[in-house]
Amino acid sequence: MVEGPGATLYGRKLQTAVGETVTVSYFGTTNEASMPVPLDVAQTLAGLLLDSAFTVGKELFLIFKGPNEGKESEFAMRLHFGMNGSLHVRSADNKAFGVPAWKQKQTPSLRLFFVGLLSRSTILEAWDTTVTFPVSADTARKKLLNLSSKDACSKLFNAQEVFASLRQDGENLTISDALLHQEIFPGVGNIIKIESLHRAQIDPRRKVSSLSDIELRRIVRHVRKFSMDWLNNGRAGVKMVYNQTVCGTCRGMSVKMQKIGGHRGGSSSFKVNGLISRVTFWCTTCQPITIEGDVLNGSISNSMTNTANKEETSIFSSTQGISSSNSMSALGQMAQTCVARCPQHGQKSVKLFRARNSTKQNSLRIFFTCKYKDCKYFDWADAHFPSCKCGLKTVLRVSKTERSGGHWFLSCPQGDKKSGNRHGCGHFEWAKAEHLTPLGSLLSPLI
Repeated sequence: MVEGPGATLYGRKLQTAVGETVTVSYFGTTNEASMPVPLDVAQTLAGLLLDSAFTVGKELFLIFKGPNEGKESEFAMRLHFGMNGSLHVRSADNKAFGVPAWKQKQTPSLRLFFVGLLSRSTILEAWDTTVTFPVSADTARKKLLNLSSKDACSKLFNAQEVFASLRQDGENLTISDALLHQEIFPGVGNIIKIESLHRAQIDPRRKVSSLSDIELRRIVRHVRKFSMDWLNNGRAGVKMVYNQTVCGTCRGMSVKMQKIGGHRGGSSSFKVNGLISRVTFWCTTCQPITIEGDVLNGSISNSMTNTANKEETSIFSSTQGISSSNSMSALGQMAQTCVARCPQHGQKSVKLFRARNSTKQNSLRIFFTCKYKDCKYFDWADAHFPSCKCGLKTVLRVSKTERSGGHWFLSCPQGDKKSGNRHGCGHFEWAKAEHLTPLGSLLSPLI
C-alpha cells in the first residue's frame, strides 16, 4: 500500500532524471505483453525535457517542457500508485538494478527512457500505477502550492493549517474519513490513519465535531510523526493494531476490525470527493469511545457507550473462545502451539498464506510455507477444519461488520445462493479456539 511517505520517496528517486530528455516511451498493463503509447502521445513526449518532478500527498507529477518557450509547450503527467503501485529509476547500464525478479517478467504501466549530459541514460519504470497524460501543468503546480503546507511529508508542513482544515472542512465527517481526505490531509493512507489514531488514543468512529481541540491537535501531531518516521526510515513503523489481533500497547486481545467510512459530508467544496469504506483496526481498551469518562458534545450517550463496550467484550469472548481476562496466557499458548515447522529452517521461518490463484477445490484455503525462497516446504494449514456439505474444506474468513468485526468464521468456499453462487451450500460457523490455536501467532486478519 503506497501512502504519502512512499510517494515522496519515489519523487526523490526521480530527481536524478530532472534535466534529461525523453527519447522513447512505452506503457501497458500487466495483462499485456507490451504496448507502445498511442502514437500522438509518443510524438508529444519525444524530445521533451523533464523540467521538474514533485509529490503532492500520494500523487507524483512530472512536468515536461518542449523546445519552444511558453506555457503552451508545457505538459504534465500524473502518477497515482494505488494499493500496489511502485516506481523504479535506474541507469540504462544496469538492466535489473533495484527491480525485483518477478516484476522483470511483467510489463510496466509506464516506461520512459531519458538521455542527459554526456549521453548518460536513465530509465523510469512504474508498475500497477495509474498514469494520466496530459494534465495541466498549471493545475499541478497550483495543487503543490495550495496543499504543501498540509502534506504529511512536506518540508513546508504547517500543523495549524491542518488543524483548521479538519475543523472547517471535516467537521461533519468521522475522523477516519477526514484523515483520508486528500484535500484536508494529503499523504495520509489507511495505515497512517489507523496507527496515528491508536497512538492518539482516539476511537476512529468518532466525528470530528466531537473531538476537543487538544484531541485534534494530538491526532495531527501523531500523523505527522508517524509519516516522517516512515519517510526517514524507508519503512512503516511498528504496527500496534493494524492487521493485528492482539494490541501492541496493552497486549490485550481487544483489537476490533471493521469497515468504516464512506460518509460524504463536509463543506460543499468537498462533497464531490467520494469517500470509500476502509478496513480499520483499533483497540477498544486503548481507544475508548469516550475520553476520561466524559461524553463529548452530547454526540454519544452513556448507555450507547456501555452497550458498545459490553457487546465488543462479549463477542470477543464467545467467538474466539478466549476470555479477555485470559488474553495474555491465550496469546502465549497460541504462539507456542503453532503446529507448523519447516524441516530445513525450523519453526521461526514458517509463514501463513492464502491460496488466491488456485483451483476451485483449493481456492481461499490457507497453507504454511517457508520464508526462504529456495525452500520447498509446503503444508495445508486447514487439516483440522471441518468440511462443508459440498465436500470441500471450509475456509477461514474474518468478519468486517459493525457488530462482529474482527471475529473469525468458517464458511463454504463457494458461498451461498444469497451471494449469487448457486453451487455453494452456505455453511457458516464461528471459529473456535480449536480451529485458531494450531495456527499460532501466524494468523493475521488481512491474510
